[in-house]
Amino acid sequence: MGAPKVARCGRRRRTMAGKSSINQPGAGHSSHKPSNFDLDDLEWTNRIPECPEYHPSEHEFEHPFVYLQKIVHEASKYGICKIIAPIAASNPASFVLTKERMDFMFETNVQPLRLSKWNEKDIMTFSMRGRKYTYHEFEAVAKEAFFRKFCGSRSLPSSYVEKEFWCEMARGEKGTVEYGVNIEGSAFSCDPDDRLGTSKWNLKNFSRQLQSPLRLVDGEIPGITDPMLYIGMLFSMFAWHVEDHYLCSINYHHSGANKTWYGVPGYAASQFEKTVLHHVYCNKILTKRGEDGAFQFLVHKTTMFPPNVLLQHDVAVYKAVQKPGEFVITFPRAYHAGFSHGFNCGEAVNFATGDWFPLGAEASRRYAQLRMLPLIPYEELLCKEAMLVYKFSKPKSFKNKPEDMKSYQAIVLSFLHLMQFYKSSLLQLNSAKKLLSSSNKSGSLTCSLCHRDCYVAYLQCKYCYSHPICLFHDIATRTCLCGRDYTIFTINDIFALEDAAKSFQQEKEYNNRWHENNSVRGTANSPVAASKRKTRVVDSIKHSVKNGTKMKNWKSNGPPSAKGTTRPGLIYNLRKSKSKLIV
Repeated sequence: MGAPKVARCGRRRRTMAGKSSINQPGAGHSSHKPSNFDLDDLEWTNRIPECPEYHPSEHEFEHPFVYLQKIVHEASKYGICKIIAPIAASNPASFVLTKERMDFMFETNVQPLRLSKWNEKDIMTFSMRGRKYTYHEFEAVAKEAFFRKFCGSRSLPSSYVEKEFWCEMARGEKGTVEYGVNIEGSAFSCDPDDRLGTSKWNLKNFSRQLQSPLRLVDGEIPGITDPMLYIGMLFSMFAWHVEDHYLCSINYHHSGANKTWYGVPGYAASQFEKTVLHHVYCNKILTKRGEDGAFQFLVHKTTMFPPNVLLQHDVAVYKAVQKPGEFVITFPRAYHAGFSHGFNCGEAVNFATGDWFPLGAEASRRYAQLRMLPLIPYEELLCKEAMLVYKFSKPKSFKNKPEDMKSYQAIVLSFLHLMQFYKSSLLQLNSAKKLLSSSNKSGSLTCSLCHRDCYVAYLQCKYCYSHPICLFHDIATRTCLCGRDYTIFTINDIFALEDAAKSFQQEKEYNNRWHENNSVRGTANSPVAASKRKTRVVDSIKHSVKNGTKMKNWKSNGPPSAKGTTRPGLIYNLRKSKSKLIV
């Protein structure tokens, strides 16, 4: 059956009083569109496969990170997944935001309903400020917008709304919607009787759980360590982006209309960026920004284009329709975008697991290359986590928990790589000039050249305290502008970090030798080799019995041609079947 016929009502204008417009015609506002985007053919929306959907039991739901580790191997291949909560909130978002937070108000962004022109102006256009609302005021505006668009129809298939959204975007008319984005706070209830609010899936505490390295971040970072609210209306959208520092994210749909999500797996992130760079953005960006142009523009979360562009260039992309009571997880370096089907309220926060650290290092390198300010001190988190692992974790305890061993190895190898770099750099600096060494640093600073966080060591003039410089730079002259030599500043417990690195390195070398030895033994102990040895032992026993060799000598010495190779258990079994052997 085709999509239902829904009558379109009269068009309307948006006023400063907060009325929202959809389908308002405007001249001279056409925008560049991706190639082959056919307004008359939206069947590509049916070719995007669904992401996985998981239904944990109440018992599995008690431990979020244990459950996430259980599904991550499969789910991360899709970039996004849905988790259906087995329990519900007792107090809905409307109650929490109007009764528990009596003074709650938020400001919206005004979003143009058109495909981006993808230049510097779009960054400003996409994030124009709207007006302030209470929760119920915005709900009334959003419901009116939905009514005017669909003439009061309440239940519409998600596939139909999806096609209508891309039709609106492709027309390029001068319509706008409003979206309450990045609103600090949470809609999870503080009521002790609220089962979801008291669970570990309460996003107010999610990123601070024991298994998440973000628990080590000092202070609060809204949206990363602490959740933010997103209150939308029909066709309000979140443009293509990847999470800061390639972190994971978790989004909970509190109430209201559905959301459509599109996700690209982390392994296809580079292919996604190249496709956007060459088939979405204009040539001016290519000239000015080079290969990093796509990433720099995508960071602003203002690039919205239809996923059929990805389908045309063989970039893996998946879809999810999120309903109230459902979580959506995005995995590291997974680009995602989406839009709302009507008035709704959602909430999101970032988190990480131990095996995120190698990706965190990759993100830090990219941020430094683009001179982007980091939002979290990656180097500090890694060192703190590594020291905790060094003091309290034993690899042998991970024997039956491969996911824990994977996290352990990711932390240790990332830490070793970092400390080996600093060891080499500090040796070179000390031999290059008479540089003083000082240990009076207790936290992270950012490099004045690339904004990388400097936790272990950095260069700075101790007289004028000019801007710090991280050791990742090859500075031709190590003299400050005031004419004095730079000083090497290191963290107070640098020796403890070095001791931990030395211990991890010894353990790594031991494990490498053990695996090398076992790989050699593995050939000798393979099933084929074992079968051949058993055949030789049996043949030897037959020969010995026929030649009068006494069985009592076999127990202690083994058969003459296979000394030292026969286990007592095998001898015992062979003695029991002596009559069969000599037939």
